[in-house]
Amino acid sequence: MAKDYFLDDDPAVDRVMKVVVALARETYVLKDRLGIVERKLDEKGVVSRADLDDFKPTPEEEKEILAARDAFVEDVMSPIVSDKIKVD
Repeated sequence: MAKDYFLDDDPAVDRVMKVVVALARETYVLKDRLGIVERKLDEKGVVSRADLDDFKPTPEEEKEILAARDAFVEDVMSPIVSDKIKVD
């Protein structure tokens, strides 16, 4: 039978992990949206909802956004998985 958990022998730990991941996901969405607000404020001085919804990053901005995302995921996940990853 396959185990229903991946972090510990206690399924409650996995439930807590799901909460942490959900909160991290929501936090990242807010950080990403705030980043767009800041870019538009720097660019135009005002921001409309349409500015946010229609935002298309330049290739350079896309690289910055992806790097920030990767750093965020690393910061959130590394304490959780660092002791679970075994290097041979």
